[in-house]
Amino acid sequence: MVKCGSFITCALTQKNGENVFGRLRKNGQYIHKSSRPTLLGRYEIILDGKTIFYILKRSFKARLIWLCVKPGTGLTVTVPKYYNLKNLSGFLKSNSAWIIRHLNKRFDQIPALPQMTAHPTSTMSYLGKYITVMQERKNTGPSAVRLEQNGLVVSLNPSSNKHFLGELEKWCRDQVSSLLQPRVERFSQQMGLSYNRVFIRNQKSRWASCSYRKNLNFNWRLVMVPESVLDYVVVHELCHLKEMNHSKAFWNLVGHYCVDWREHRKWLDNHCEELKVSFTNLTPVVKSSEFIFRSI
Repeated sequence: MVKCGSFITCALTQKNGENVFGRLRKNGQYIHKSSRPTLLGRYEIILDGKTIFYILKRSFKARLIWLCVKPGTGLTVTVPKYYNLKNLSGFLKSNSAWIIRHLNKRFDQIPALPQMTAHPTSTMSYLGKYITVMQERKNTGPSAVRLEQNGLVVSLNPSSNKHFLGELEKWCRDQVSSLLQPRVERFSQQMGLSYNRVFIRNQKSRWASCSYRKNLNFNWRLVMVPESVLDYVVVHELCHLKEMNHSKAFWNLVGHYCVDWREHRKWLDNHCEELKVSFTNLTPVVKSSEFIFRSI
């Protein structure tokens, strides 16, 4: 199983004007299981004279305010469904000591603008490089997505029931499936391992997983990662067919077939939240001849 990063979280709430801290957990282990939070946006606040950038989310099941400090994205704040956002500024300032302490602990310094904000909202990552996403209308035929020299074009038929992101996600699923299948075949033969089936899923907190039935599950967002990182994810999950754990023997096996696995794992940790946010906030431009292509 490849998780989306390693981070520190803390649950907080306000009771009778005081802050009550919940239990602190590491490596993504939450106190309670909740549905996928809704992204509200990216904001900044001044805490103790320092500018802190953070991602704001709303959860329909959360009872407390959650603070999450994670490499690559900094601070993420998750609030309950009916929380009044007018109170959030005061709440963050009252907990500035905790926030700054953990940002210092994780980064050795207060991070500047998170890396994910360096890319225009009209771009998305495709195999580790940011390309412009454009939208055009088509009056006949079904909606479709095509990769052109000047970017990615989403052609939508007004009569179609699918919206822009839905059509783009379907294309991403098809792309990552065609990228993964030959890799799984090649590496499984090299490793002398057999698997059952390959599934493309919409996993919330994992890049991939392997079941006891020898099914390999991959997140469709893997279409956004570099191909070398994609190779690592495939090797990682195939190794679970032999070692259903993350023991030393498991990592030795991964290292035998993927020498740079530490570098690839770090890349996933640093860009996990960035890729999620960039897709959710994607705002396509009208199709033009302008070409934007950026390396991460």
